[in-house]
Amino acid sequence: MSRSQVVTRTATVDDIPVMLELWDELRQVGGRGERANNPVSTVEVRDRLTQIIENPSYRIVIACFDAAPAGMIVLQATRPDPFTDARVVNVAHLVVSKNTQHKGVGRALLTAAADFASERRLDQVSVSVYPSLREASRFFARLGFTPAATRRVASLSVLRRRLGVDPATAAMGEAIRRRTRLIRPVPVQRARRKVTETEELPKERPARRAAAR
Repeated sequence: MSRSQVVTRTATVDDIPVMLELWDELRQVGGRGERANNPVSTVEVRDRLTQIIENPSYRIVIACFDAAPAGMIVLQATRPDPFTDARVVNVAHLVVSKNTQHKGVGRALLTAAADFASERRLDQVSVSVYPSLREASRFFARLGFTPAATRRVASLSVLRRRLGVDPATAAMGEAIRRRTRLIRPVPVQRARRKVTETEELPKERPARRAAAR
């Protein structure tokens, strides 16, 4: 009995329906992180997949197991830093269908990534993994991927609040300052001066009456 093989090929626009199904699996596996970073509708994904396929800096590879679609990888030749001339092949997305996991699909897709890097004469392949995907992180580590940087993401509202420059907080603070100016209490020294003058007046009045008599 012959062993089933994984076959990879470059995706075309005719593969978009298959890629949409795999994209849906990717969003489910990635959890909240994937849905937060890629909150796009099916129509938008379809349009973007078409743009990526037509862009020479990208390549989408489809993997088939027993002639059925089993996974895909989205690759991009890019500079990791604007101040460097070095370019790498970045694995933007990699998904293996849940029905064909642990059958060599992921390895076949990364082989396609290595081939893409060789074609572009690039020496490195990079990938970003969500912290929740521990199994995927171990998979890449076994293939020689080592940590290069920690990428952290913060929403604008959280960042502004932590920096103390949240517009809503600033507006509230200004309203409180205005209200404070309107109901500002009398300074302590002025209050004491008024109390002293009030206490001295009763002492002077009896003296004037005695002089009048």
